[in-house]
Amino acid sequence: MGDGITKASLVPGGLPDDQYRLLWRQSIAPYFDAEPVERPAPGHKLPDIHQYHLGVAVLASSSFPAQRFKRDRRWMARFEDCDHILFQLLLEGRNRVVNGDAEFTQQQGNVYAVNLARQLDAQSTDASVMTLVLPRTLLREHLPYLSDASGALLPDGSAAARILVDYLVSLYRNLPMAGPDEAESLIRTTMGLMDSLAMSGDLESAAAKDASFAAICRYIERHLGDFDLGTEQICRHFRCSRSTVYRLFKPQGGVWHHIQNRRLIRCMLTITHPKMRHRRIFDIAVDFGFDSASQFSRMFHDHFGMTPSQAREAGLARESGPITPPPVGTNALGTAELMARWATSLTRHLHGGA
Repeated sequence: MGDGITKASLVPGGLPDDQYRLLWRQSIAPYFDAEPVERPAPGHKLPDIHQYHLGVAVLASSSFPAQRFKRDRRWMARFEDCDHILFQLLLEGRNRVVNGDAEFTQQQGNVYAVNLARQLDAQSTDASVMTLVLPRTLLREHLPYLSDASGALLPDGSAAARILVDYLVSLYRNLPMAGPDEAESLIRTTMGLMDSLAMSGDLESAAAKDASFAAICRYIERHLGDFDLGTEQICRHFRCSRSTVYRLFKPQGGVWHHIQNRRLIRCMLTITHPKMRHRRIFDIAVDFGFDSASQFSRMFHDHFGMTPSQAREAGLARESGPITPPPVGTNALGTAELMARWATSLTRHLHGGA
C-alpha cells in the first residue's frame, strides 16, 4: 500500500458474477441501494469502484451498467449517519435523478450535487462517474450555502463548470502521487475553489443559492461573536432590505435560527477539540455570541441531545491526532465492508474519532 493516500478498489475477477455484484452493491449501500435496469446476462458488463480516503472526505470513481439507484425513508433511517452531499461528475453516460423535490439529469461537463438527506430515485445508462463525498457538517462549517445543495452546481456550459470539472479530474489523477499528510490541504483547496467559483457570480443554480446568500453566510461566520449580529446588522452591511434577507434564509428556518445553529456548531467543535480542553466552556460560548450560561446550556442540549460538559467528555475520550483509515481488506468482502465503513465514519473522522 506504500505511504500514499489510502485507496481501496473493487474490481471483477475471482468471484462468480452474482456474488461480485452483491459486494459492489454492499460497498455503496450507505449512500443508496442499486439494482441493474436489465437482468444481467452472461458476459454482461460488471461494475467497478475505486475510492481514496482523504480523512474527512472520500473521492471515488466507478463505472457500471445501467442502474436504478434508490434512497427511500427506510434506507435513510438505516444509514442515518450517511447524510452527506455527493458532488458527482459524469465521465460517460447520463443519469436522471429525482432528489427530494429537485429533478435533474446528470450529463457530462458539469458537477451535480446529490443530497443524501433527501429521498433519491435515479436511473442511469451505462455510465462512469467520479464522486466527491463531503460530510454535511464539514460543508456547514466552510461552505454553508452548499450544505443543502441538490442539482446542477454551476450553469451548464459556463467557464466555472469547465474549471471545476477539469480540477476534479486532475485531482483524481494526481492522488496516487500524494502523501497522506497532503490530504487535508487538498480538501481545503477543493472547497476553496468551489467557494471562489460561487463568489465569482457565475453560480446561479437554485442548488447552491446565489452569491448574495454566500456572501451573507461568510459574513455571519466572521461575526458569530458579535452579540448584536442579526438581521439589522446584516442589512446595514449589505445595504439590502429585511425582506431580502428573510427570503434568502427562509429555507434555513430564518436568519436567527441559522445564526444560532452556526454558533452552536462552532461551540461544539471548539469544546470538543483536544487543544481547547483547558478553556472554560462558557468562555468559549461567549466567544461565539452567547451571554447567558443557562440559556447556552439549554440550547446546546436541545440541539445536540447532551450537555456541553458531556460533549467535552465524549470529545476527550476519542483518539486525538490525524485519522489513519484502517488497512484495505485483502479480499473483495473486506474491501466492500471497508468502503461502506468509510461512508458512515466521515463525520466521526471530522471530529477526531476513530
